[in-house]
Amino acid sequence: MSRNLHSAFQSIRQNKIRSVLAGFGIAWGIFLLVFFLGIGNGFKSGVMDLFHGYAQKSLFVYGGRTSIATGAMGENTQILFRKELIERLKARYGVVIACSAEMTRPSVPVVSDDEATTASVKGVCSDYFRIKILDTKSGRALNHMDEMTGRDVAVIGEEVEHALFGKASGLGKKVTIGNELYEIVGILSSEDLFSIQDRSSVYIPAPSYNASFNSEGVINSFCLSLSSDAPTTEIEKDLKGYLAWMYGFDPHDDNAVYVANIETQTNTFEKLFSGLEILIWLVGICLLLSGIVGVTNVMLIIVKERTNEIGIRKAVGATSASIISMMMTESVLITAVAGTTGALLGIGVVTLADKLLLPLFNTDVISHLEIDSMTIVASMIVLCICGVIAGLFPALKASQIEPVDAIRYENRG
Repeated sequence: MSRNLHSAFQSIRQNKIRSVLAGFGIAWGIFLLVFFLGIGNGFKSGVMDLFHGYAQKSLFVYGGRTSIATGAMGENTQILFRKELIERLKARYGVVIACSAEMTRPSVPVVSDDEATTASVKGVCSDYFRIKILDTKSGRALNHMDEMTGRDVAVIGEEVEHALFGKASGLGKKVTIGNELYEIVGILSSEDLFSIQDRSSVYIPAPSYNASFNSEGVINSFCLSLSSDAPTTEIEKDLKGYLAWMYGFDPHDDNAVYVANIETQTNTFEKLFSGLEILIWLVGICLLLSGIVGVTNVMLIIVKERTNEIGIRKAVGATSASIISMMMTESVLITAVAGTTGALLGIGVVTLADKLLLPLFNTDVISHLEIDSMTIVASMIVLCICGVIAGLFPALKASQIEPVDAIRYENRG
């Protein structure tokens, strides 16, 4: 083996330019494969992080407008839920661990002592913050006592805080929302894409919201989270049927209610990114195939140039297996050096892009670029396979050279 390696190194040193050109296709293919996998992993991490803002087993239900007339309800009727629905759902489904109304009124005046702004005001139950995971940079979220006692407290987004108080903290201060005075008990964090929409939002307890904006007690949407073993798809289907029976719309009317199943959406995106990863591997392998062709051509030239040497080796007792081993060693060496160089360059570029370029774009869609260890292992396996494929045909051709043919080839030269 060491003799074959020495022979391979000697051959590469004697034909540096040819060896570099032969390995360029392999290096370029591996570089692009590693680079695109790094970007793909970063994009996947960024998008999947958005779903971490929700309880995994959660359903968000939004009332729409009917598109099918029934005996109890005409076409184009808006579906609004009643507040007693929340308790009914908890009683009906034993797997419900949290359930909350989500009532929204956009563009409500919010006034402090010196400034005023408008915000989207949302009335929610304390369970809401167990379903939609909203972090506070200071203070706290709404709790059960706020809801039970009807406290006039509010959790506001950073944009609302900045508009009302500038660089000063709004925690503990009083603001007028609509016509009522509220104490700010929490400031929402907005460090990721998921929480950007809440920068200009204000959350208040559902009873306070009903008293100020919703005297009829109707709910346009609600959400619930389920236990870890709950079949969300089955419950989603049953929930639609239950709501249709309860409010009188056609159970097959897809426009009457819309249910966002977070688990289903998460699984869909995971499948999407798995397909994207497979596509990247296919493109990378296609690029490597062009590099294999280049290495194979170079190895055929080497076989032709060393015909006399191979013939002499066989004349003095070298076996076909030893000739194949010698040629394969050189092919694998060229491929391994080129591929390792391309992989290291790819890792270096991905690392630099993550540290230097990504912060400049200030995007949360791509959280960070990364290359996992399995990608590196898989790349090395692909490299070995490429080296074997590239050298197999030339090695077999070399092993078929007979000493007498080598002498004839030398005399013909």
